Amino acid sequence: MNERLIFILGTLLVPLSSSNDTQEQSATDGVTTRYGQIGTNVTLVCSCADRDVVEWRLNDSKVIETDATHLTGTSLTLTIATLPMGGLYSCHSQDSGKTCNRLHLILGYPPGKPQVTCWSASYPLNVICSWKLENETYLPTEISATYRYGIGETKECSRNATGDNSCIITNMSLFSHSPYTVTVTAVNPLGIRSAIKSFLLEKIIKPDPPMDVTVSPIPNEPKKLLLRWKPPVTWPNPEVFVLTYIVHFRQEGSRRERVTEVDDQTSYTLNGLRSKALYFVKVAARDVLNNGEPSAWSSTKSARLWSS
Repeated sequence: MNERLIFILGTLLVPLSSSNDTQEQSATDGVTTRYGQIGTNVTLVCSCADRDVVEWRLNDSKVIETDATHLTGTSLTLTIATLPMGGLYSCHSQDSGKTCNRLHLILGYPPGKPQVTCWSASYPLNVICSWKLENETYLPTEISATYRYGIGETKECSRNATGDNSCIITNMSLFSHSPYTVTVTAVNPLGIRSAIKSFLLEKIIKPDPPMDVTVSPIPNEPKKLLLRWKPPVTWPNPEVFVLTYIVHFRQEGSRRERVTEVDDQTSYTLNGLRSKALYFVKVAARDVLNNGEPSAWSSTKSARLWSS
């Protein structure tokens, strides 16, 4: 676990209470920030003397007893707290007029388990791993991503160039039987969840879709269309790490879909088509050894056959 995550755990996390899922975090300008879990009973305790009669306020408006808010002595309990119940709470002694506490209550959820996906669109240069949480937390949530190759040391997965919800692993080992293991950890003031994803590099190859796809009629060929494309720009060396292609096409108004596989080339002639008909075509790429899975489809292009 990296130093940043250790610091977060040490400063933000305290044990949860089933009857009062609130965590006191910090005090700024006399206001203490607390975090509570939506859907639980959240109790706020006033520091006025127990014998004092106190008044609670939310955003300077008096809190009254309801089915959702219970006043017991100097405590205020929010029953099955909901997101709108958050805000600036304060308690005041009705005897002295003193403000005893000011609490900024932020309501949310602990992080759900991260859903982690890893793929190599630039084989063999790197792997990208992305993640999303099972739930919206409504709270500041830190994400830590690390990886390990085989039984080697744990390293941080670089997030500089890939965005907030993904990271990149470089210097990959080809054709290895030792797996890579990625650990993604989400932590916020209410809890911590981790997910582990293991993979062999060649099993997660997934190129990006082919680029610059065009389809056009062929002069004097009333039953043929010419399809052209380029390898994805993210695929580093198609001459060495060869791609094959999958062509999908159908005639306008027909439910019949036709698929054909094309060897290492960037053009293909569709034959035996219906004269003067309009056809829709798209292309996908995949590793020549059928490792991993095909790319997503390119955008769909259309063309009508040549007619005199």
